[in-house]
Amino acid sequence: MAKRKDACDAGGQRSLALLAGMRAGAWCLSALSLGGCSGDDPAQQGRPIEGCEQFSYNYCDIRNPKCQSDLFQLVGCLRGEELAGAGPPPVSVLSEADATAMVLEQSDTPAAEPDADADFSARVRGLELLGLVDPGLIASQSDVVDVTIEAVAAFYQPTTRSVVIIDRGDPLDDSDADAVLAHEFVHAWQDRRHDLNSFGDEPDLDSDRTLALNAVVEGEAMVYQLLLMLAYRGVDLKQANYSGMWQSLVTQGEELASAEGSPMVTAPGIFPYTYGARYMGEHWLDGSHEELDSIFEQPPASSLEVMLDSSGASMPVIEPFDVMPSPLDGYRHVVDDVAGAWVVFSRLLDLSGSAYADSLRDLSTHWRGDRFWVYQTEDDQRDTAVVWWIDWSDAISAVRAAEMIASAARPAAAQIEVQGSRLSVVVSERGPDLSSWTKRAADGAP
Repeated sequence: MAKRKDACDAGGQRSLALLAGMRAGAWCLSALSLGGCSGDDPAQQGRPIEGCEQFSYNYCDIRNPKCQSDLFQLVGCLRGEELAGAGPPPVSVLSEADATAMVLEQSDTPAAEPDADADFSARVRGLELLGLVDPGLIASQSDVVDVTIEAVAAFYQPTTRSVVIIDRGDPLDDSDADAVLAHEFVHAWQDRRHDLNSFGDEPDLDSDRTLALNAVVEGEAMVYQLLLMLAYRGVDLKQANYSGMWQSLVTQGEELASAEGSPMVTAPGIFPYTYGARYMGEHWLDGSHEELDSIFEQPPASSLEVMLDSSGASMPVIEPFDVMPSPLDGYRHVVDDVAGAWVVFSRLLDLSGSAYADSLRDLSTHWRGDRFWVYQTEDDQRDTAVVWWIDWSDAISAVRAAEMIASAARPAAAQIEVQGSRLSVVVSERGPDLSSWTKRAADGAP
């Protein structure tokens, strides 16, 4: 299959909420390809999926209302839904510019406050200082939407219960286009059953927890998207190599993470569609759609849980950080968040390269919690400082991670040290304050 940008979906860039201050508008998918798939063959006949034999498995033009209705019903059949009287959500086809404008207009970003721009700049700068966002990638809140929309072909909006397809001149009447729309229709069915607007609607939702929730929503949509693609290509689903398919996605995700960088931005476009697809796919093999529905009732609490699920390892206890290093005089606390095991893994991949993925993947499973705090001076210079604590299962893992993080070039003064199994990273744009920040971080440690 030619590499193309696939589907997107739910809830307003929640994983980018730390940057944009937005909640829910479109869960998104980056470019993925299925290894070993060829292009569409008009002479090739699809193979009906057991239990859903009444549907056509030949691709159609997704701009056609009948095509949309047929695909929606087929996806509902795969998910075990009641089909009688069920019609698809509204589907519109927009240019990339129009889709971006629509998302910005509909986003529920709070009205501008006096310090809003300063807060946003400090958040972005803090992530840049930690190497979690590439310098210059994000300059304004609209850049978050621009970067996201550029990476998707379609998305579902729970707020309007509608689907938007991005028209970039690609064909919309082939099996890839059908699979994209099917992915979004999974979200429409999820919304009717689980209410995506309220899924994960909890106070103090951090980025890592959000990423785990996205893995459930997007992972399930990927499962049914892939099943449909296989059926379109005439594959007998009883004979499909599912473990190989899941692993192929995971490998692609790790390669993308290594190549793209900016893990705090790219995580929601990679992790849910790769590791999330494997997580939900293996549960689908265990119990079909009933098993997947149960995960919505008790979703994973962290990206580590999604990463560990297929390993058979028991989920370790993750201790939250409930002590914040207090700001130095002349500074104010701007924001804090949890990066999570996947973002830490992606950062280490970014530093070392995908050739070391196996070793770094093992290291990331020793992550036991993290939190970073961003501060900004209250004068006109508005310099930024960051404290990042990462707990590991053992001191050896902490030292390994510290050595890799210390190897990165720094745009500001930094202190990286290990205390027992805790890795502490302190970065300050105001160099003379670094020693005071380092002491403050040490004093604040439990």
